[in-house]
Amino acid sequence: MNLKKCFIVFSVLMISHIGFSQEALRDFFQAGQQNAEILTKAYLRPYGEMLGTALNAGWYNSAKVHKFGGFDLTVSVMNAVAPASAKTFDVNSLGMEGVNVSGDGIAPTIAGEMDTRPSISPDGTGDFVSFELPNGSGNDKLPIPMVQAAVGLPFNTEIMARVVPSMDFGDAGEVSVLGFGVKHSLKNYIPFVKRVPFLQMSVLAGYTKFDSSYGIESSEQVTVTDGELGISSGAFTTRLLLGANFPVVAIYTGMGYGSTNSDFDVKGTYYVKDLSEELDPFSLNYKTSGFDFNAGLRLRLGFLAIHADYTVGDYSVLTAGVGINIR
Repeated sequence: MNLKKCFIVFSVLMISHIGFSQEALRDFFQAGQQNAEILTKAYLRPYGEMLGTALNAGWYNSAKVHKFGGFDLTVSVMNAVAPASAKTFDVNSLGMEGVNVSGDGIAPTIAGEMDTRPSISPDGTGDFVSFELPNGSGNDKLPIPMVQAAVGLPFNTEIMARVVPSMDFGDAGEVSVLGFGVKHSLKNYIPFVKRVPFLQMSVLAGYTKFDSSYGIESSEQVTVTDGELGISSGAFTTRLLLGANFPVVAIYTGMGYGSTNSDFDVKGTYYVKDLSEELDPFSLNYKTSGFDFNAGLRLRLGFLAIHADYTVGDYSVLTAGVGINIR
């Protein structure tokens, strides 16, 4: 399988979360404008949070900084995994108005799946259609493929750029990613690290921008005009890196702080037939921030480097990749 086909496979898996949610987004409009926004935000939350977490991973496979003129070109996949707590949500805790909820009120998010799901109905004060809440995808993983390049500059510094070229999958959607980062060696500033040849220490900062969109089509209950879900996410991370570099094997760890900001724009107009009412689009925002830690291993076979690492946080991330590494 060539590189382009690999990217297509992983990108389709990445946007399958949102593609699966098309039915859910339409159904939620049957609960009325305000309740539709509340339900949609709870349902899509794992995707919004996994997305930002995955974008902050995969920036490095060594704590060492390239020498001047050295470079690497790496293809990686960052696979975020949702915790069990992100696979369901409690409808009763959302603060919706005019709603009766059947059963215990526990419903699946887009990352979960349930055979039996609660229904919502008007309590006499609300004006909307009774319906069963939609199922999730049953997929708690979000892989993001990435091509990244780094080049060494003077003063023990290297700059990095990462990209997923814009790809259009027709009705499935489209996606693009672009990011920039910088890494600076601390080895010469710390006497103990400076005296031990194989020890490496550096600091890194990186920012990644993700954009995606896909169309939302009509159903028997909801007529959609110009429907689209647009997603824009920005992820920023700063990290302290520590590692040991040997001729074939490099061990590395990183700890730091990351923040993400993701906007989900539900566009178009939505006419609910049973209500004889046209509802407006809306926007949702997801923010995450916090500290995390990762550890990894890189094998270098000549110019070829293979790496894998695991990030521990609210959403864990497994990263693996292969690339060309010189100096």
